[in-house]
Amino acid sequence: MYIYLKNAGLTLSLCMAVSFSVATYAKQKSISWLDSQINKDPEVVAAKELLNASNHRAKSLTKAVYNPELEASYEKEGDFDNYSIGISQTIDFWDKQSANKSIGEIGVYANQQQLLSLLDSKKANALTAIVNWQAAKKVAQLLSVRENQLQTLVGIIEDKRKAGLLEPLDAELVYLNLSQVFSEISESQIALKNAEVNVQELLPDWTPNTTNLFSFTFGATNYSFNSQWVEEHPKVKLARAQWKIKQSKAQLTTMESKANPTIGVNAGKSGDEDLIGVTFSMPLNIRNNYSDTVKAAYSEAIAAEANFRSVYRKQSFEAKANYESLIVSKKYYEQWQKLTKGRLDSSENLLNKRWEAGDINTSDYLLALNQRAEGLHAGIRLENQFKLAEISFILSMGQLSKFEI
Repeated sequence: MYIYLKNAGLTLSLCMAVSFSVATYAKQKSISWLDSQINKDPEVVAAKELLNASNHRAKSLTKAVYNPELEASYEKEGDFDNYSIGISQTIDFWDKQSANKSIGEIGVYANQQQLLSLLDSKKANALTAIVNWQAAKKVAQLLSVRENQLQTLVGIIEDKRKAGLLEPLDAELVYLNLSQVFSEISESQIALKNAEVNVQELLPDWTPNTTNLFSFTFGATNYSFNSQWVEEHPKVKLARAQWKIKQSKAQLTTMESKANPTIGVNAGKSGDEDLIGVTFSMPLNIRNNYSDTVKAAYSEAIAAEANFRSVYRKQSFEAKANYESLIVSKKYYEQWQKLTKGRLDSSENLLNKRWEAGDINTSDYLLALNQRAEGLHAGIRLENQFKLAEISFILSMGQLSKFEI
C-alpha cells in the first residue's frame, strides 16, 4: 500500500508492502460492511448532522449582511392627512459579507475534518475489538485442546496405573494440572464473551460468524516514518481550521467595531404639499469604540494558534511512539515465528512418544506440555500486540480510512 501525503508542495511517500489473505472483492465487501456499521453509531450521525448544519450556515453567510428597511408614517393634522413612506439601506462599507463567507467555508472544512477524525477513531476501535476477540478466541481454543490432551492423558494413566505401570502420584499430578486448566478455561471463556460484547457494542450487526469478513493478514515487510505527514492528520487540520476561524472572526470583530452608514429615501404628503426626502445616518462610536472586544477576539485567535501548535506537537510524538512500538512488536513477533516454526507441532509428538516409552517421567512430561502451551500462548500475545500496534500506527498517521482490510 502506498500513501502519498501532500501539503504546501511537500510530498511524503509512505511505502508499506502489505500482503493480504483475501481477494479484492472480499476486501471491498469487508470495508463496505464495516463502514455501514460505523455509520450507525450515534456519534457519527451527530457529526454528520453538524456537518450538514455547517453547510447551511455557510450558505447563509454568503448572503448580504443588511436587509433594507421599510419606513412609513401617518398623522392627521386638522383636515389634512399627513403621510410618508420610505426605504433605507445600511451599507456594508467594510465588506463584512466577505469575512462571513470565509468563516462559513472554514467552518464546513473544520466539521469535515472532525467527521474524518471521528470515523478513523471509530474504525480503529472496531478493528481493535475484532483483533482482541480473535486473540481471545485463539486462547480459548488453545486451552480447549489442552483440556482434551489432559482428559486423554487421564484415561491412559488410569489404565497404566491399574496395570501397575505407574504410581498413584502420577495420576494425582495429572488431576492437579487438569484442575488448573479448568480455572484457565473459565477465565478465557469470560474474556471471550467480554470481547464479543465489546465488538457488538461497536458493530451492531456483528456476530462471531461475521468475522470471516475480516480474515485479513497484518504485517508490512517495511515501514518508514516522516514527521511531516502529521500536517495532513484530521486532528491537526481541525485545529488549524479552528485557528483560521478565530482569525477570521477577529477580523470580522474589527469590521463590526467600525460604523456603517445608512441611506434612505422617502416620499409623502404634508397638507397640500408633496414631500420628497433623503436621509443619512451614521453611528458615532464615541462612548464605546469596542476596542476591548477587538482585543479579546485577537487574543482568542492567538490562543487558537497555540492550541494548533500543541495538537501538532502532541500528534507528532504520538505517531513517533506508535512507530517505535510497531517496530519493536514486529521484531519480536517475527523472532517468535522463526524460533517456533515447525517446532511446536513436532515437540508435541516427540513428548508423547518419549513419555509413552518411559524415557521421561509424568512430572517432566506435564511440565513440558505446560511450557509448550505457554509458548503457543506467548505467540498469541505477540501477534495480538503486533496487530494492535499496526492499527495504532496507521491511526496516528490519519490514514486508517485508506487502510485495506
